[in-house]
Amino acid sequence: MSTIGDLERRAGIGVSPAERTAFWLQFHHLEGEACLNAGVAELRRLIALREAPADPRPKTRTVSRTRETLPPLTPEQEAALQAYAARHGRRWKSILNNAWLGGPPYDDGGLLRGLRNSHGPTWLQSYRLPKPAKR
Repeated sequence: MSTIGDLERRAGIGVSPAERTAFWLQFHHLEGEACLNAGVAELRRLIALREAPADPRPKTRTVSRTRETLPPLTPEQEAALQAYAARHGRRWKSILNNAWLGGPPYDDGGLLRGLRNSHGPTWLQSYRLPKPAKR
């Protein structure tokens, strides 16, 4: 069991009577034992703050996402992507991505919008159309 003086020193309260009085004045409105208990609780809180190990890591939370496996495309979705690519040429991915983000042209249709909602727009960057069958 520590004395009040020990707690004050560990909490960083100065040893002069003026510094000690300044600390205890914040509890002067309480009566007797309640004043003492509140002061000791505050001293222990200050000690815990001072003696807590410094954590070098930032206090913000970081989210580490693992790559999730996406469901395979249905034949209808693949056909819709191939038709869109045939309609818009070699820049079809950037045009579709622009449409998915709200820009013109607004010709992406329901199947492709559903694909955006299930797979996300970043999925489109790595997607490759299937190679046509050799004749």
